[in-house]
Amino acid sequence: MTGRERVEKAWALQAVDKIPFVPAVYEHKARLIGRTPSRVCRSLDLLLEALEREDEIYGPDALTVGLDVYNVEAEALGCGVRYFDGSPDVPAVEAPILGGPGELRRLGRPDPGRDGRMPLFIEAAARLQRAKGAEVMVRGAVTGPFSLACALAGAEEVLVATVEDPRFVRALLAFAARTAVDFGKAFLEKGVEPVLFDSKASPAAASPRVFREFVLPVYRDLLVPSLREAGARTVTLIVGGDTTAILEDLLETGAGQLLCDAGSDLARFGRRCREERRALRASVDARLVHRGTPVEIRGVAARLLEATAGQPGLLFGCGVVAYDCDPANVLALREARDAFSRT
Repeated sequence: MTGRERVEKAWALQAVDKIPFVPAVYEHKARLIGRTPSRVCRSLDLLLEALEREDEIYGPDALTVGLDVYNVEAEALGCGVRYFDGSPDVPAVEAPILGGPGELRRLGRPDPGRDGRMPLFIEAAARLQRAKGAEVMVRGAVTGPFSLACALAGAEEVLVATVEDPRFVRALLAFAARTAVDFGKAFLEKGVEPVLFDSKASPAAASPRVFREFVLPVYRDLLVPSLREAGARTVTLIVGGDTTAILEDLLETGAGQLLCDAGSDLARFGRRCREERRALRASVDARLVHRGTPVEIRGVAARLLEATAGQPGLLFGCGVVAYDCDPANVLALREARDAFSRT
């Protein structure tokens, strides 16, 4: 069974020969070719080289065309991004560009085929899909609406506005959601599945009230239906951290695959995803993958896999792999998956 087949069957809640292995490798892929994230995320050739190396070393069942996943759309809209060519630091948005509600009207949605680095990632995804799409699931990284809204207007300002100016927040999120739809459709046109990243919407950064009242509606009513209509096989939603408090809202978004990050209630996620017939990615703590030994990592991974045995639609991975993580630690995860699959 190919990696692509494993992922497709997991999304369809069907039996697989091995649980799909989907580690969260973004800036770490630059380390695999001895380059900085800032260099790789601005070069088509280096990005493709890094993705090729990721596939060679780790053999994941899905490859994500994304590196500094929360910057691309914001930069295309006019945000400055600080790059660090001489260090492994991940690029970051320098400052918000919206000073108030009235300024939202001056923003036009970016064109994925023309603006900023969006065309670079679309082209990389298209080439990777042609080269490896029959064997591995190729996915394109898309910034979720709340995270994009925070980049454009400032996280604190958006949170304050949910109380003082909720109309502005809803308009901003609708704009951000349409931007995500445009980027997601551009990936789908290349045969690549979009994956949505929206960890600014985690309860650690925004309250469950904010998710329920502001974030959920744009996913449920606009973003997820639009991507499904455009041909998405499923809609994968990645919200990191302990998201147990918003689990019911995550299910209500209509996303077909959710993340149970380290610290979340795995038993509850498993039960509710079984009941609602959703795929689920169970995740080993990124801190352990970064600082632990392969023996420790295999032990924790084995216990996680045992705890989720028989879960329909299960995928297995970890939190975001640090740039300087020892590849042996990531391989320990795959070794645990392989050992579990033989039992």
